[in-house]
Amino acid sequence: MADKQARRAPSAAKAAPAASHDRPAAAVASAAAPKAKAPPAPPPPPAGLFPNLGMKDETGTYGAMNSGARSQPVAGIVEHRTESTTMDSARNSYANQIKKGGSVGAHYLVGQGGETSLTVPTDKNCSHVRGNQDKAWKGANAWSIGIENVGMPAKIDPDKDVHEQVKGLTLSPAMKKRLLEMKEPALKSSLADGKNGKGVMQYALHTDITGPQKRANYNLVNQLTAAHGLDPATQVKGHEQVDYKTTGEGEPIIEFLAAMRDVPAKIAALEARIAKMEADPAASPQELTKLKALLGKEKASRAAVEADKTPAENLALEGEKTLAPEGVAPEGPAHAREADRADFYDHFWDRKQGLDSAAGG
Repeated sequence: MADKQARRAPSAAKAAPAASHDRPAAAVASAAAPKAKAPPAPPPPPAGLFPNLGMKDETGTYGAMNSGARSQPVAGIVEHRTESTTMDSARNSYANQIKKGGSVGAHYLVGQGGETSLTVPTDKNCSHVRGNQDKAWKGANAWSIGIENVGMPAKIDPDKDVHEQVKGLTLSPAMKKRLLEMKEPALKSSLADGKNGKGVMQYALHTDITGPQKRANYNLVNQLTAAHGLDPATQVKGHEQVDYKTTGEGEPIIEFLAAMRDVPAKIAALEARIAKMEADPAASPQELTKLKALLGKEKASRAAVEADKTPAENLALEGEKTLAPEGVAPEGPAHAREADRADFYDHFWDRKQGLDSAAGG
């Protein structure tokens, strides 16, 4: 029996390979087909693009407006105005720079409605500052980021009362106070803005930025200072602080950013004042009720501002939009916070001054 099995073994072995020829043609083709190549990875986003802020990437169109890659880490931010009325007029200026082979512009462009574009990647140099006013900023193009805000300066008539003209303008509080405390000749001199084509001296100053621009600048500067480890109090400058420029080009923005940093301290001071009044039997109940209402409003606004443009808040807003019936404005907690933010920034200085007064500062 063993010999019989042994004699049969070779024939069985020979028969085994034949089974492979019986596989379906599709299976054979599949085994022989080369593996499909993975699609190429998408290019990395340009440096300085923050998708959570909803900014537009325009580096493909205006990115050539640079003078080369950075050789130094980012160590400063400069706030500018475009001296134009629209985003498109600023873009036209950028396009002309590129045609001339120039690099005069900025990394970011912020419209009056708060819309923000990245025009030059932040790892590239852009010619936006000279440092002829503050020598520490000489050569700052190699290590600073420029933010341009759309806006024209207000023209001043030198033949009329300059103080009265300044009083009628919308200015940040500290800037208005500083200007109005000047004597008329000094004020007029400080607003001198260069000669026109006919050799006549012009007078002008930039007014406050819009509420949406305040919001855009606050969120963008927060992202940039965090990304580059900058001190927002000392490493963010207005253009006229480092160069001879039109009065107010960056001052209102710098003043606003400083005031935003002060809001939490003022809320804490108001809370302390309320606690002290609650412990005082002689405190006015009406005043206490009024202060508590203000505190609740400002704390809610602060929470809404802190949530702004975070992935969770962006997702919540989109979710409420999706749930809203066609033709009906979306509603919900996220949109309530959105309305609160809009009011906060649109009336920022009135609200900040009210909070300062209530907090006792």
